Amino acid sequence: MAKKRLRIALIGCGGNMRGAHVPRIQADGGVELAAVADTSEEAALALLDRWGSPVPCYADYREMIQDQKIDAVMVSSPHALHYEQVDYALDQNLHALVEKPLTISSRHTRALIKKAKEENRILMVSYQRNFMAPHAYARELIRKGTIGEVRGVVAYVTQNWGGTRGWRLDPALSGGGMFLDTGSHLVASTLWITDLKPLEVSAFLDLAGRDVDINMVVAVRFEGGAYGTLNTFGNASRHDERIAIHGSEGSLVFHLHQWRVQSVLLNDQPLSIPKRIREDTPDAAFFRTIRNGGKGYELPHFALAVSQVSEAAYRSVEEGKPAQVAGRTA
Repeated sequence: MAKKRLRIALIGCGGNMRGAHVPRIQADGGVELAAVADTSEEAALALLDRWGSPVPCYADYREMIQDQKIDAVMVSSPHALHYEQVDYALDQNLHALVEKPLTISSRHTRALIKKAKEENRILMVSYQRNFMAPHAYARELIRKGTIGEVRGVVAYVTQNWGGTRGWRLDPALSGGGMFLDTGSHLVASTLWITDLKPLEVSAFLDLAGRDVDINMVVAVRFEGGAYGTLNTFGNASRHDERIAIHGSEGSLVFHLHQWRVQSVLLNDQPLSIPKRIREDTPDAAFFRTIRNGGKGYELPHFALAVSQVSEAAYRSVEEGKPAQVAGRTA
């Protein structure tokens, strides 16, 4: 059966949209790129070159949405712009796939989740790890109690992030540094897999000569007596990432290196993943969920928890003491 045709518009034409999302759109085979919007004409033209054919370009995403008949938008813009762009799209009855983090404010994140629910629109956050087969299966195992009650997590991600340039180093556009950016993947994966509910955060931050955090060490106290660390080191030589989840009856340990899963161990043995658990991407899941009318869709409540942990971490640094994670429900 032929796929239902979808008309999608893009907001933000930078390297992530060009290198990650455009190939996934092309791989679907049933998505028509209706238009793109970016304040940089150079970025828009570079994306069209990657796409391979001309489509309308706009400097103003609002004008694009008003002009074009579309089903959804995909957003990959500076973090501080996500809220206004997605809020406007939802107001126009559009579905939205948004790069991480959903917003830089828990208040705004909560508002978008609430609006998506009220408008019956699909709102997804592009946390790729949550669509990987090992992560999805680990979440299933933890919910089944395979490792018992989760007692603690130890997680970190490293990257040569401090060498980056552009808006990510501008706090007005990024909302924060390595912890809010690449670290958002780490926090999202940990919270999504374990379903732990954060209560209190204590953090230490190192700017390493920049205007945003490069290194951050974050300790978290969770409901039910579990504890954990979620650490980001942005002046390392390369990407390395581990999440160790320890329960009353076992453990799960993930290792990613240079953006690829190297190993997943269940009680120190390689995790065997059933064939029914398939690799996925945020884009494929987004298109599939629109087409099937929302079957199996879950609102991104974990994205609110990510935002709340981030806010508490920065507040802990500012106040020099542990910070409570307030208002944990959407």
